[in-house]
Amino acid sequence: MLPLSLLNAAQNKPILVKLKNGKTFNGHLVNCNNFMNIMLKEVYQTNPDGDQFWKLKECYIWGSTIKYIHIPENLLDVVKDD
Repeated sequence: MLPLSLLNAAQNKPILVKLKNGKTFNGHLVNCNNFMNIMLKEVYQTNPDGDQFWKLKECYIWGSTIKYIHIPENLLDVVKDD
């Protein structure tokens, strides 16, 4: 299972993206390219301390800034079956 195939299966699903600087983004995955750059919609951004929140219509995240991505567990089964 490749990371990009997993992310492609997660399109239009809610995901959490944690950045290297500590910020988190919760939103629905719109698109992901070969550089792991991610476009999210209906996004809630949280600062590293977790005490400030922002609601964004959409955002673009550079793949090189991502620490990890959390996706729904049921997608693992979908990708394994393919």
